[in-house]
Amino acid sequence: MDSDGRKMPPQKQESQPGKEHAMNPNPQFSNPDYKPSNKLQGKVAIVTGGDSGIGRAVSHYFAQEGATVAFTYVKGQEETDARDTLEMIKKVKTADAKDPIAIAADLGFDENCRRVVEEVVKAYGRIDILVNNAAEQYKTSSVEDIDEARIGV
Repeated sequence: MDSDGRKMPPQKQESQPGKEHAMNPNPQFSNPDYKPSNKLQGKVAIVTGGDSGIGRAVSHYFAQEGATVAFTYVKGQEETDARDTLEMIKKVKTADAKDPIAIAADLGFDENCRRVVEEVVKAYGRIDILVNNAAEQYKTSSVEDIDEARIGV
């Protein structure tokens, strides 16, 4: 159900990561009645997978709470969602927060993780908060079905 009590239709996409811009209706990622209280004023946050889903909601609310937000997304697959999220964050960020940045990175590789940290520190001087949200989800009937190949080890 959405915030107006309407039943949402099932959504299905054949590949991961999912693309919010392809969903109809678009997922609701914020509450229009939310009242920020400046809990993150002056903080710098990285949200991995911040272009959509839970990551988009976290990025949005962190910006409303005063944080300067950097988020990651997968290049070649998530540009539309990343661009949309960047614009949304710019609209709600507080006056003293710096402009948000979106960083294309496949975080399955250590060197890309280091690069993201370096880019954020170079842009903002520090990192106060990390939300490690980037992920893909695969349905399985048993935890025993999960092997190293499936988790990328």
